[in-house]
Amino acid sequence: MPGPLEGMRVVELAVAIQGPAVGFFFSAMGADVIKVEPPMGDASRYHRGVNNTLAADAYGSQFVAMNKGKRSVSIDLKSELGRKVMERLLASADVFVSNYRATALARIGLELEAVTKRHPRLVVGHVNGFGPKGSEADKAMLDGAAQARGGITGLSGSTGEVPMPPGAAIADHAGAMQTALACVTALFARETKGRGQLVQTSSLGAQLWLQMWELQHSFMTGVPLTREGSHHPNLKAPYGVYMTQDHVPIMYVAAMTDESWTAFWLFVDMPEALLLEQWDTPGKRIGVAGSDDGLVEIRDLMKRAMARHTMEEWQVFFSDQPEIIWERVRNHEEVRTDPQNIANDYVVEIDLPSSGKTSTVGTLMAFSETPTSPPGPPPPLGEHTEEVMAALGFDAAEIESVRNHSEAEKQAMLIALLGDN
Repeated sequence: MPGPLEGMRVVELAVAIQGPAVGFFFSAMGADVIKVEPPMGDASRYHRGVNNTLAADAYGSQFVAMNKGKRSVSIDLKSELGRKVMERLLASADVFVSNYRATALARIGLELEAVTKRHPRLVVGHVNGFGPKGSEADKAMLDGAAQARGGITGLSGSTGEVPMPPGAAIADHAGAMQTALACVTALFARETKGRGQLVQTSSLGAQLWLQMWELQHSFMTGVPLTREGSHHPNLKAPYGVYMTQDHVPIMYVAAMTDESWTAFWLFVDMPEALLLEQWDTPGKRIGVAGSDDGLVEIRDLMKRAMARHTMEEWQVFFSDQPEIIWERVRNHEEVRTDPQNIANDYVVEIDLPSSGKTSTVGTLMAFSETPTSPPGPPPPLGEHTEEVMAALGFDAAEIESVRNHSEAEKQAMLIALLGDN
């Protein structure tokens, strides 16, 4: 199953999450994604994180997550031959993706606008931390900085306490999604305009996109939203996370009918809650009124109600109440084994060298006429250098020169990092 973008070539010069995640989108869609790496490779190959039980020669989890199904070419872009390889690659490509800083790209002959002029049909997708314009366009960024600057950290956590960043690298991932969407949009435009173009997004911009509703509310009212802990800052409603009797967290969203609202309070033997006029319609219960009137009282009642039954008892009750929207809060292992994720190929299995079989996030999109294949493993460093260079017309001597130069550069870097012992 080749996927909807079969026949398209994407050249990726990117590290960590934000750029490589764009490349993974294209790989998952069936494109030929060539990951250009320096002699030491993308540093995320070696990132271990916490609770590390991986073998010394195993790929890092960040690398696996972002680089499945790609091909790897290892060249030194500071060398003349390395730049020649890159130019031929770009001439053969439909899309060039990078999250290197613009100034770094310029230093290796890949100034963004110059690349689009040399390759007029190429779509150049560039994503950075804080946007392509302004005094901080080239400022260094890691995920948490964009979360903080974009405001999402300021709304996460409990009232009156230190803000709490979300438990995922959502700035990088959101920036990647925006970049992938921009590149696909530019490819569509190329079909009518006949030319590629430079498209640029950022982690900061993506944070704003993730919060369009919440930001719009603050912009319109002039009153900033505040942290509400386990509740949404812009929903004055029972909506929130509550603990069961056996300390299992449940995300309670809403009772969409009066009948289900009644059934809920009768189940916990708290019929007095049904007398509260502030919550006697579905609209009020999802926070349409936007009023604090009765909010503290209903949330306290909800907390007490949820604590009256175990998770198993709630599971039985909710299974008979399809108009109550709720979910048990899952941990990562529960996400991995969730039958709904498995049925939709959101979580699939791949086989990795050194690590063996492991679960991974799949394609996530289903196409009726051009279905995608499950993602393959990420490539060993430089595995495809020879075959890609040969296909681009380089002779055996040039291929050997690149191989020898890359190996020498790698050894020099290792000595610089670890010494010569």
